[in-house]
Amino acid sequence: MTLTIELPDSLTQQFRARRIPEKKIQSVALAALEIWLTQEETTNASRFAESAAPFVRRLIAQNRVLFETLAQR
Repeated sequence: MTLTIELPDSLTQQFRARRIPEKKIQSVALAALEIWLTQEETTNASRFAESAAPFVRRLIAQNRVLFETLAQR
């Protein structure tokens, strides 16, 4: 399966300004999707019932140091 994500210009500019390679961006996106899929289902809804955006925001907030370290490599 191939997934193509169109990034907003503001995000693209930040990646370019920090010189973050596309491979690293793909790795972070893949890790976020894998973690999202393996999270525990809520009691009244499936894991797909809510948007992934809040989950990804929490994931990044909880692992900001890790993501910043990866971005600098």
